[in-house]
Amino acid sequence: MIYKKMTCLKFLFLLLSTCFINAQSPVQVDKNLGLIPTPHQLIQKKGHFQLSGAITVGVNQTELEPIAKILINYLNRIAKVDLDFVDAKEKRAKIQLKINKDLKPNSHSVKVGKIIELEGQSYEAVANAVASLVQLVKNSEKGSSIPHVTITDSPKSDFRSVMLDLARFWHPTETIKETIDLLWLYKIKYLSLHLSDNKRFTFPLENYPKVNKTHFDGSREFYTKDELKDLVDYAKKRGVTIIPEIEVPGHSGVLWSTYPEIFGSVDDKTSEAKPLYVVNMAKESTYSALNEIISEVAEVFYNSPYLHVGGDEVYLENLKKVPEYQEYTSKHNLQEAAKGDANELFCHFINRMNSMVKAQGKKTIIWEGFHGTGSKNLTVDKDITVIVWNTTYNHPQNLLDNGYHIVNSTWMPWYMVGAMNFAPTQKQAYSWKPTQWSHWQDSIEDIEVNSDKGILGGQISFWEQNHFKVIPVLRKRVPILAAHLWSGGIEATYDEFSNTLDSSDKLYGKLFRPITFNVQGLLNEADQRFKEKLVIEINSKKDVEYKWSFSNSWNLPNMGEAKTYETPIEIERSGILTVQAFSAGVPIGHPIQEYYEKVIPAYSYKLYGPLPKKTWSSVPNLSSFKQIREGVSGFMSNERLDKINGELFAKVERDGHIDTRFYGVYNPYIVELKGNLSLPESTTYTFRLTTDDGLANIYIDGKQIAKGTELKKVSEDFTVNLSKGEHTLRLEYFYSKIQNQLNLKYKTDKMDGFLPFERLVTPLKN
Repeated sequence: MIYKKMTCLKFLFLLLSTCFINAQSPVQVDKNLGLIPTPHQLIQKKGHFQLSGAITVGVNQTELEPIAKILINYLNRIAKVDLDFVDAKEKRAKIQLKINKDLKPNSHSVKVGKIIELEGQSYEAVANAVASLVQLVKNSEKGSSIPHVTITDSPKSDFRSVMLDLARFWHPTETIKETIDLLWLYKIKYLSLHLSDNKRFTFPLENYPKVNKTHFDGSREFYTKDELKDLVDYAKKRGVTIIPEIEVPGHSGVLWSTYPEIFGSVDDKTSEAKPLYVVNMAKESTYSALNEIISEVAEVFYNSPYLHVGGDEVYLENLKKVPEYQEYTSKHNLQEAAKGDANELFCHFINRMNSMVKAQGKKTIIWEGFHGTGSKNLTVDKDITVIVWNTTYNHPQNLLDNGYHIVNSTWMPWYMVGAMNFAPTQKQAYSWKPTQWSHWQDSIEDIEVNSDKGILGGQISFWEQNHFKVIPVLRKRVPILAAHLWSGGIEATYDEFSNTLDSSDKLYGKLFRPITFNVQGLLNEADQRFKEKLVIEINSKKDVEYKWSFSNSWNLPNMGEAKTYETPIEIERSGILTVQAFSAGVPIGHPIQEYYEKVIPAYSYKLYGPLPKKTWSSVPNLSSFKQIREGVSGFMSNERLDKINGELFAKVERDGHIDTRFYGVYNPYIVELKGNLSLPESTTYTFRLTTDDGLANIYIDGKQIAKGTELKKVSEDFTVNLSKGEHTLRLEYFYSKIQNQLNLKYKTDKMDGFLPFERLVTPLKN
């Protein structure tokens, strides 16, 4: 009897153990389930949480209601599930959000079983948990579900940032909000906004309103405080914090030229502003005014722990000529400055700015711009965070050795320059480490510091970009930065990671750009060029209304008042198509914009790349490079030139410019253009070739008649005798870094001046 009881108990124990193991043992299906960034600890279990029927979402603290409602919105968008918010501390909620102060700083957990529990040490950490949960959603023909998992996670690097340059080109708030959404999805903590520069001050100043410019049509080049506060709130709800930057003492022309009596120096003879190229650091009124500005900016961006005050590319020579210079340097015992070393005054300025920022309860950020630790008798404060980008002003190892905390925003791969078509490749970003710096100039050596101690994190710095390039450039680069900084590296192979990134990018599209087109009439599917007419059919979805607008301007229209899509859109001229999806009158995601160019076909083209970092002294053999695209391009037109120069900070010359820009290609390449010439007479022709940061060759009838040798913007003339009639043409051109400019002109002995080369080019047939 005792034996039978023991046998039964043993059997029951084994049965219960088996059930427990089956319920709890991890299932190795996918080591990270497609999450970017990869969690530090993830255990997948058997089973799925089905996103079907009525599902309630509740919070343990009322402050979590915004992120809970965002979760509901996004899950409804990608899974078509019926989620509903319930009051705080509601016990019956199937998805529960909670702040748990007992967790370690910045950490969160995701537990998916019969219910879903999201916990974070702070609101931001809970927002990170929500991003993980949204990425876990799997869609199939059977419906949507989330695998049973337990995730415990926290970031390795706290400073994870993307910077937008709002001061060179105007950005609608809609673009900034979409950028915030992108950062939320990949757990990027900060959005840094470059708010001022030489020509524009986008923060609205109460006491110095003349720096805030308004166009004749009433459009503004600055934001209202309500707009900025709305952006701060939008970001905060998603666990993202906006860091403001007011650029001084350099890049501040709008201050010292508009208010020279306060920020600069007035020429007594002309009563105009003297060209200082910096704010007047030897004038007390400058400091008083800047203190007012810092206070005003800090109030709007109240939740940012940082305030960025610039500090790079400072020109000091003219500052030494202002009448206040000697008095100010003597008063503040700046002995080296008094002797002519204005660098000491610059370091003094940085420290005074730091005091102002700290008085607002914030920490100071500056660009790498001072040398060593400052000057002979003055050390730049060690509690300032330095963003190291160029490495020529200060070596990152020197800063670390001297106790500074730094942020890595190296040129390669984290500097984007939209106006220059410069955006290092995804593969370069994949191979980066936070301890590495690489410059775009060959002459500046790559750097790797001893360890990551003292490196707070990294930042993508996106300069001189138009708003319509922000998301196309960032959407597959931000996830790579996130993967490095959150997880401490990428363990997957490049191909594995690329596949995960493609999947994650599709999710991004469903959430924030849920609009797809079928376009008929393009000369090449990879380009946006057409010859006669385009027919664009929007892939419609049930219960979704699409509105569209077509114009010559990139200005974002009021989509609520745009045309409703009912039949395919026909386009017969160049312009920008803007489309927005709506559900019950509420926007879904963000509007998308595409520029379609009507051309007279002039060349067939082939693109080759990617190009190595080191440039050449002549155009290399094209056969040694991979072909990345081919298609048809058109003649340069005034309309196209306006579009090109509208996207550029440094404009191209209008006469003779050849279009060598291609849709969606952001890095240096070699292009081969083939076409035909029709020469009006038999005579001597002189071809004037000008490139900038690149080289070109010209072939006529298979014979090389021009070989460019000038890598800088210097014109070269090539003379050749040619007969009247038809000839074949081939152009080879590469730009090596950040200046995509090919200019060709011609003249004969009978002509007084040069004319655009394309006057000799005949349209392609068929």
